[in-house]
This record gives sequence, C-alpha cells and structure tokens, in this order.
Amino acid sequence: MTSRDSTPPPDASRRDTNGGPVNAFTWKDHSRFVEVYGVATGWLVLWGRYRNVGREKVVMGNRCYTSLSGVRRRLVTSVLDLTRRPQLADEATFLFDQTSFPAAAPVTLPDPL
Repeated sequence: MTSRDSTPPPDASRRDTNGGPVNAFTWKDHSRFVEVYGVATGWLVLWGRYRNVGREKVVMGNRCYTSLSGVRRRLVTSVLDLTRRPQLADEATFLFDQTSFPAAAPVTLPDPL
C-alpha cells in the first residue's frame, strides 16, 4: 500500500491495530472464557481458564468452524464443559445470538500433499 493509496487491504476489517485477529465474541465468567475470532478459514473458537488472578491464560481447547452454527454448538459445549451450569450456557447462547458478526467467506484449503 503506497502513501497515496488510501484503500485498506481486504482483510483489514478482521485485524486489530497490532495486526492480530479481531475478537468477534467473548464470553467470560470469573476465571473461565470462550472467545471467537474470524480467521481466513472461517471462525476460530478458543476456550479455557485464567490463572493467577488473570495473569495467565490457559487455553484448554480450540476448534475452527466454517459456519456460525458450528460455532454456536461449540460455544454451548464449551460453556457446559467449563461450568457444568446450563443457565450459563443459555446466557452465552443469548449473547451470541445478539452479536452481529461480519460476513465471513472462508477460503478453500488446498488439497493435502
């Protein structure tokens, strides 16, 4: 991008100011979290716990999905795994449904070698 070209790169809407992916959705409950990021292949879901009063972030799992319906299912499963409380899974689902996500067009992956 030249100094005279003011058009941002195509993926700029999915990047934060430091160049990292933008967090599209976050659910937190005390020391537990589920985060959703937009990535080139769809949506990345991370879940885990914070330790040492939030100084350490321990990722207990991650999955990549091409559709928001898969992300929604993983959100419910992750919240139930972390908390064992269906009420919190309902709350997370409600918040997820209220979130407007940017349109994602996952790229097709090349054939494996």
